Amino acid sequence: VVEVLAETVIIDHQEIEGFMGAMTMPFEVADPRLLEGLEPGHRIYARLRVGDEMGGVLTKIRITGKGPAPQIIDDGPLPLRAGQAFPEVAIQVHDGGQQLLGPRQDQRLALTFVYTRCPIPEACPAIIARMLALQEVLPGDSRIVAITLDPDYDTIERLSEYAPDVGVDPKKWKFGRLDRGPLADLALLAGLPVTRDGDQILHGLRTLVVDKGGKLIERYDDNNWPLDRVVTQLESGTPLAPPGISGTLTPKE
Repeated sequence: VVEVLAETVIIDHQEIEGFMGAMTMPFEVADPRLLEGLEPGHRIYARLRVGDEMGGVLTKIRITGKGPAPQIIDDGPLPLRAGQAFPEVAIQVHDGGQQLLGPRQDQRLALTFVYTRCPIPEACPAIIARMLALQEVLPGDSRIVAITLDPDYDTIERLSEYAPDVGVDPKKWKFGRLDRGPLADLALLAGLPVTRDGDQILHGLRTLVVDKGGKLIERYDDNNWPLDRVVTQLESGTPLAPPGISGTLTPKE
């Protein structure tokens, strides 16, 4: 265990034969109670469930030992907390331009992740529907940026065809594309678990509200975030997620 966050644990894991190589990445948990008592340095056995509408989640965690917390050097960044800034990233967008994320960013952004051939209605199509609702009330010069998780298939040409098909207003919303390396780093910064099963990409749900200058205002880990709160954040840059929160404030029904 590298770090324990709200409803997410970052694990330096061994190869999962036939599924993914050894790497350090965040995993969501099916129940936050699974994280109780878990600390950096714990060695664990965990059961990963894949194939549901939320992507892969851990359904069982058993602590098997304790050692020093792994020192991560080259395996990519840890998820940002509210108030921390993204490094500069130039995202190709579907109209042929670029969207800057990071210190030189001059607009507030609602940032999310989808891919065009996603077959799960509760995943990418639901995210897009939620963003269409946000698009209708998007304040000022803020923007929506939806980055593809499938850059091999989702070329800029493909994204430019897809955008009008789903109702995107090009003045308010851009689909973006990054090569695999920068995309993997950005997903880690977003605390987004991503795995691939053939053409299907299993991933969590993420909406990040990012202030001018690339600072994270809040990260939402489901698709039920309060629209009025996000609109306020995009309009004013506040409220910032409370200290210690690295996840979602969405009320549980």
